[in-house]
Amino acid sequence: VLGGCAGSAPAPIPTRTAGAAEAVQVWLHQERADEPRRTARIRVVNGSEAALDIAGVRLSDDRLDAVITAEGVRLPAEESVDLAVDLPNVSCDDGDARRSWELALADGTVLRGDLADSLGFLDRLHDRECLALAVGASVRLTWRTAELPTSGAAVLPLEIAPTGTGEAVRVLAVQSTPLLQFGAGVTVLTIPDGARRVDVPLVPQRCDPHVVQEDKRGTVFTVEVEVDGSRGTIELPVSEDERGRILSWVAERCDFGG
Repeated sequence: VLGGCAGSAPAPIPTRTAGAAEAVQVWLHQERADEPRRTARIRVVNGSEAALDIAGVRLSDDRLDAVITAEGVRLPAEESVDLAVDLPNVSCDDGDARRSWELALADGTVLRGDLADSLGFLDRLHDRECLALAVGASVRLTWRTAELPTSGAAVLPLEIAPTGTGEAVRVLAVQSTPLLQFGAGVTVLTIPDGARRVDVPLVPQRCDPHVVQEDKRGTVFTVEVEVDGSRGTIELPVSEDERGRILSWVAERCDFGG
């Protein structure tokens, strides 16, 4: 259930161990609050009529470079539980799809099944982060210290430094965020071809106090790139120190900075 957006759960996955409880489902999902922390949740559904004493959980997915594990829990009949986990780094090697779950029960029984991602978040994360790795092999993108005046637009310098290795990369544009825009109604800023530095102008896009106070994505910029002729987007956040400075500046510019 991603940020309140309803998605159909995968169909029940029959267990593969003789005598094991039936109608056990396991899948991986990510809520909106999990995104900035790069975490996710293992949903375990016990659709059987008996409780499950789960000793441990293992998920194996070819899109990640390590197995995900979680500690056990007692799961009553016809109930479900979400187990919070950190996501390993992505694996960008091509290979056969290997996606499975395994529940080890306290009595030694092992339940196994195919791992589902009903909302497809892991595909999106994998594509985005593999693209970012490809870009990083050729170009170093760095936000420098922002100039935050008391009036007029702020300036956030973007430094573009080719490394001389990797594939051909072009930085095409920067998109605005839910908190910041580049001018009245301007949502995309085009980057001149071959530029080594771009001074990105910023003005507040929203002045609702709760938007700033609850901000999670306001200083994470989406950058449009082209890698070896193929276009895509990557995310480029400012540092935590810069995030704090920019949020304080927005609050002051919107006259609720205290």
